[in-house]
Amino acid sequence: MLPILLNALLTCVISLFLGQAVLRLCGFRSWSWIAPPVGISVAMLFSLTAIHAPGRCLPVAVLLGAMTLAAIVWCCRAPEHRPPWRDLVAAAPVAAMVFIPYLAVGRGGIPGVSVDNDMAAHLLWAEGILSAQAVAVTPLPLDYPIGPHAMVAVLAEGTGIRIDESFAGWAMALPILNAWTALALFRRSAWLGKLLAATVVGLPFLIAAYYGEGSFKEVLLAGIVLALVAFLMDFGSLGGRGRWVPLALLVGGVLSIYSVAGLPWLLLIGGAWLAVVALGQAFRAGRAGLVAAARRELPAAGIACAVLLVSLVPQFPRLIDFVSLRASANGTGIEAGDLGNLVAPLPGWEAFGIWNNADFRMPPASSFTAGMWTAFVLGLVLLGAYRAVRTGRWLLPLAAALSMLIWKTSAHSQSPYVAAKALVVASPLLLALAVLPLVEKRALQPPWRVVASVLALLLFFAVARSDLRALRISQVGPTDHASELRSLRDEIGGEPTLFIGNDDFIQWELAGSPVDAPGLQNFERIPIPPQKAWVSGQALDFDSVSAAALNAHRWVVAPRDPAGSAPPPQLHLVRQTPGYSLWRRVGTVKPRLILKEGEGPGAVLHCDTSEGRRLLSHGGFAAVRQPPLVLPGTGIAPGGSAPVQLRLPPGAWELGAQYFAPLPVEVSGDGLKVTLPANMERLGSRWRIGVLRVSAPGGGTLNFQVGDHLLTPDSDAAAIVQLTATRVGGRERVVPLRQACGKYVDWYRYSSTTKTR
Repeated sequence: MLPILLNALLTCVISLFLGQAVLRLCGFRSWSWIAPPVGISVAMLFSLTAIHAPGRCLPVAVLLGAMTLAAIVWCCRAPEHRPPWRDLVAAAPVAAMVFIPYLAVGRGGIPGVSVDNDMAAHLLWAEGILSAQAVAVTPLPLDYPIGPHAMVAVLAEGTGIRIDESFAGWAMALPILNAWTALALFRRSAWLGKLLAATVVGLPFLIAAYYGEGSFKEVLLAGIVLALVAFLMDFGSLGGRGRWVPLALLVGGVLSIYSVAGLPWLLLIGGAWLAVVALGQAFRAGRAGLVAAARRELPAAGIACAVLLVSLVPQFPRLIDFVSLRASANGTGIEAGDLGNLVAPLPGWEAFGIWNNADFRMPPASSFTAGMWTAFVLGLVLLGAYRAVRTGRWLLPLAAALSMLIWKTSAHSQSPYVAAKALVVASPLLLALAVLPLVEKRALQPPWRVVASVLALLLFFAVARSDLRALRISQVGPTDHASELRSLRDEIGGEPTLFIGNDDFIQWELAGSPVDAPGLQNFERIPIPPQKAWVSGQALDFDSVSAAALNAHRWVVAPRDPAGSAPPPQLHLVRQTPGYSLWRRVGTVKPRLILKEGEGPGAVLHCDTSEGRRLLSHGGFAAVRQPPLVLPGTGIAPGGSAPVQLRLPPGAWELGAQYFAPLPVEVSGDGLKVTLPANMERLGSRWRIGVLRVSAPGGGTLNFQVGDHLLTPDSDAAAIVQLTATRVGGRERVVPLRQACGKYVDWYRYSSTTKTR
């Protein structure tokens, strides 16, 4: 967990000071809270040069570190450019809340692990930027924006931590940066008002929910849009030839995380601001005055355009490909009917920051309660819009309205999955309006100040409660299995590898080697024999892949499955970890046939059937073994335990389990005591538990126990889906096919092979 926290801190420091140094160069005379999004945009744009730089990430990491140190020294030597420490502390509630998903499971891990594991691709692309060997095997996408991945890779190189830890820490920093950015809109407020604004605007419900599911692009885009609004609202006070450069860098940041699909917010909000300002100038000074003002801005605008063009050089081809390759699918590459990980389109009311269902994809637990809270926030938004217009901050309500217009348009023209992202971006702007009349109380009479304080506390706790619900159930994937697999990289050495399991992250875990798997991300990548009748959630073993598939790979990695089919003799066991076996192919694997065994490692050969008689007519031989015993599993709630009576015959039995567990599972019984690591991979693999010695008939008892932590939700229950028991010493024997009648057959082969696989 420590590397994640350190990387979050490093991301915050880089964003704060690099951003302020740029603003100072552009003519800002004091600290500005648009520094964080400007700084992270600069860091992403600079990190993208690692794709083309000699030495890749190392020289870029060194230069980024040097730039950050110089920025810290330069800003801290001038008191007016130091970040106000009291305002820094205003983001403390958000900093505490982004830690909740990790507190709930008591460990670090991969954020957002679920049925739709987009993070698997993000980690692989970041690994490709970090490693020339990895990108040689899996090229970077032609059209996908990879600014975040580049910065994550550079940070990982500079700190020496793993890509998954770097990504988790970087994503953890984003809501904190957004909380600080919100302060740019509330400079007139007292400190407690700033704390309220930083929490409610920086982490409304949808931002918390998207952060919890590992979605980082929308969270960062929302922060940049906030900064855009704050920058334009204060533009009239800026001078110097560099006054447009911060806007150019924010545009570059949007293109780095969202490509051209992020331009609607910039174009609509910026265009509306420009139109209003131009009309005002024309009204005051006439057409000649407007033309003169435009001419005065040309040099500064030209410098900003030049900065933008230069900063986008590393990703020009990717931007062009995004437009050309995705033009046929709504300009986003996502078809209109695609729900993604949603179950239905999100209602617009979720953007108002309070939702009484922890899962943002689901309807409210109580429609009446949700409606009342929404009405409460809506009233504050309308009051805030009125106050903003009265005080000359008309752009804030206009930007909020335009963002909701983008969402509404997306809901009619794009997929619900894309429209939901637009709702996430709109949410902080709406909450900024809701907070505005509550924290700027100088114009209020004392009785109304008390009312405003009460409403502010009510809003604060309602939003924080919704956030807490969403963050508690956020899934943090364990890295025990990932660490084991990554330890095999040097042994495999970049050679073709076959993985016999169902792990969405396997291509990242073995990055640098061409990896194939029969069931990758629920898709059948390598043909599975029809005799297995495989569906997602069922076990895979050596019978699930053909001899041709094995011969196409130098290495085979498989979970240590005590009940699984025996490997061909041409596979040599090189190494074992607690969860996996690594095999090297030392010869040409001979084809072998299997019965209709389904999920099991074999099936009984019934020679009295027409199918059995047909097999016997060919002659040949078969590998027979004792069948594993399949036993029912159990469920264990966090902090609970569950005994399972196995009822096994006397002897030594090697146990395995299919299980899903967000938290580690302690297993004990009859001299056996082990801890199964947390496992949130797709169901299917059978994992070794250990050897249980049964002394009496019908014996064998296991007790499963799951711990819990302060914030662990009940939904983090473990499921032991299925147990298997395989007798120790029950070795496989090869016998003539006729002698296999009535026996459990792992595989068989004809005397003269007429059908092979």
